[in-house]
Amino acid sequence: MLEAMWDAEQVCGRLQMIAEADPGSRMHGARRHRYVLDPPVAEAVVAQFEQTHGFELPPSYRSFITTVGSGGAGPNYGLYRFGSKPWEDAQGDLGADWADLLAVPFPHTGRFEPSDDRSVCAEHAPGEEDFSPCWFTGSLVIAEIGCGSFFRLVVTGSTRGQVWTDDLGCGYALSPGPDFSDWYATWLQTLTSVTS
Repeated sequence: MLEAMWDAEQVCGRLQMIAEADPGSRMHGARRHRYVLDPPVAEAVVAQFEQTHGFELPPSYRSFITTVGSGGAGPNYGLYRFGSKPWEDAQGDLGADWADLLAVPFPHTGRFEPSDDRSVCAEHAPGEEDFSPCWFTGSLVIAEIGCGSFFRLVVTGSTRGQVWTDDLGCGYALSPGPDFSDWYATWLQTLTSVTS
């Protein structure tokens, strides 16, 4: 298992082995990222983003984007590059002020499915929310699964650091997952096993 402080050489070495075993990039999503990581983002850029919006990224993700890669190779269609236009566009469910809502705690601790019987926040009556930003505060979309589903990293709140599966756009649920480091390491391990 990879810890919060990443070994960039180890990660890139594994990706290279996987790419050599899958030269046609036939694994799901590989044609988009081709097992290549974008260059890391500068520490100062991340620090400025955090300071401007009043929160801190979880250590495992922050360490990854500043020492290993700012996006690219990752589960499904890969990681959105931190700070890129596609990354910003992916945050669409939070609206135009999405970055300022990152400091607001993520409201969920367990699986969430919209309900006409209960609401997520005090501003809405049950059943009124309909993809309200209040469902997603304190989280960033970090990767696309496909068909309207995404992976969200919780950046603020009691589940900070976890990667959640967001299938709400497909009419399903928002479901908790592991810490970013375990999530990414599991993907690497799975691909290593499949391509060996």
